[in-house]
Amino acid sequence: MGTPKDSLITRARIIEAAGQLFKDKGFKGVTVRDIAKNAGVHLGALNYHFRSKDALYREVLLSACKTSAISEAEQEELLKMAPRDALYIIIRDSLKMLNGQDTSHWQSVLLTRECWDPSGAFGEIAEQYFKPQSDFIARILGKIVGKDADSHPVRFAEISMLGLIETCGSYRNYVEAVSPGLLAFGTENDWFARQITHLVIEAAGQEG
Repeated sequence: MGTPKDSLITRARIIEAAGQLFKDKGFKGVTVRDIAKNAGVHLGALNYHFRSKDALYREVLLSACKTSAISEAEQEELLKMAPRDALYIIIRDSLKMLNGQDTSHWQSVLLTRECWDPSGAFGEIAEQYFKPQSDFIARILGKIVGKDADSHPVRFAEISMLGLIETCGSYRNYVEAVSPGLLAFGTENDWFARQITHLVIEAAGQEG
């Protein structure tokens, strides 16, 4: 009989295997047998831990959210800093995370896929993850420009920030193809992070 630790390890292995497959093929393109095979477990183990493919997908999404989120402890530290410094660190660290990813890192890709093609779990992860993270960054931006965090310019700037980070961090092949050398230049001395910080603050400061 397996120990509780063995059970946790098996559960984590299933989530990792499922995340990889869902990232590549989407929810509809993956079967529970595919996941069990990729995880190296019996189908019964998958059913024991998650009961259904829908329940497993929800857990995979929540796991991806936890990996990508700014934790409560990190938020507390960021709020102790000057708001502009905190914003810069968020942008810099997000870029570094994306730049350091290889094909084994599925979390951000899966969350992007979920935004493109929402599942039944989208509302839950939006409420538990997307909205609180957006609110936190908008709060910092609002402090920088002296506006309410819920003002349209601040919210637009926060959403634009995500797009800029995604482009510079994930669309590396595209950036290099259309502007050879920009990636190397932008990565050196965190130039991308500094530019994005500047652009986002400028956008937040505009009148609605």
